Amino acid sequence: MSTGKGKRFVVVTADVETVMNRLKGETESPRQDFVELAKAFGADLLSFSDVPRGSAFTRLLAKIAGKAVALAWLAFRRGGVFYFATAENTMIPLAMLLRFRRGATFAFIGHRITTPPKRRAIRALGLFRQRMAMLCYSQQQEKFAAGFFRAPPEKVRRIHFQVDEKFFTPGGAFQPGRGVVAVGRELRDYPTLFQALEKTDIPVSVCASSPWSKRADQTADRKIPANVTLRKGLSSVELRELYRNAAVVVVPLMNVDWPAGVTSLFEAQACGRPVVVSASEGILDSLEPGTALLVPCGDANAMRAAVERLIANPTEAEALAKAGLASVLRDRTLDQFVARITETCRAMEARS
Repeated sequence: MSTGKGKRFVVVTADVETVMNRLKGETESPRQDFVELAKAFGADLLSFSDVPRGSAFTRLLAKIAGKAVALAWLAFRRGGVFYFATAENTMIPLAMLLRFRRGATFAFIGHRITTPPKRRAIRALGLFRQRMAMLCYSQQQEKFAAGFFRAPPEKVRRIHFQVDEKFFTPGGAFQPGRGVVAVGRELRDYPTLFQALEKTDIPVSVCASSPWSKRADQTADRKIPANVTLRKGLSSVELRELYRNAAVVVVPLMNVDWPAGVTSLFEAQACGRPVVVSASEGILDSLEPGTALLVPCGDANAMRAAVERLIANPTEAEALAKAGLASVLRDRTLDQFVARITETCRAMEARS
């Protein structure tokens, strides 16, 4: 993709070096969205991994103002004319700096712009008056941008999250599987999952880890039911096999206005497994009707009933799994994700 002359950067609000080094040691692993975006933009990657190698001022800034601000400063000092940021926490300070660079354009993914500090910063900055575009995963964030910030429609676009459908695939013909699997850390409600299934004979495997989330592990310092096994340190292949062998994948969520849990939801569906998911406001936009069983957030009885229903009815479970897989392949793949982002940025460039 051409974004005009000059340097282009994809700014990743995570420790890319750590993620990529971990994947190097694996025999097989999913493609990473930030790598595919950098290829599509013809851009260099910048991430938290680069901050310690920055100038003394950059390192000091990280200590005083945080890594996101330091990364924004580092990105600005690289002299780019186009930036794509994977989250708003770095894009907001970077956008402030880019006001002083004529002709600079940027786009970013707005995960959750509804928090009071971000609302104040975005409004004070007048972010939506700059040459920019925001992509978001939930209708709540899209509506908030249009209503609270009066963002022009052409500057906000809702897109689906993604999964690498070439890696996360069904293991073959649908099999009923055994037990329940739950994966992830971001705003997970594992206490409700434990309450739902602790008095059953259903084996439960929980992998409450994430390379991205900084949230507390909701399985830590908690009595673990006898039928629950905690899994840690899984390789990508081991994680895929965990999904493939599950009778049901459960995504237990707290109720928030952004799509926490969407990664494990799509990975499970891409592996052809039936999913039970808490009906968090933020996740609903990511689901087509009939592709997962929804239960109220925090309702252990409803969660148990949904799990037992799918285990007792393999025909229904298979139909749900096939619907979920079809939904992912239809418009939630990594290639489609990258194409939508680059399309949005081309349109932004054409308007500039």
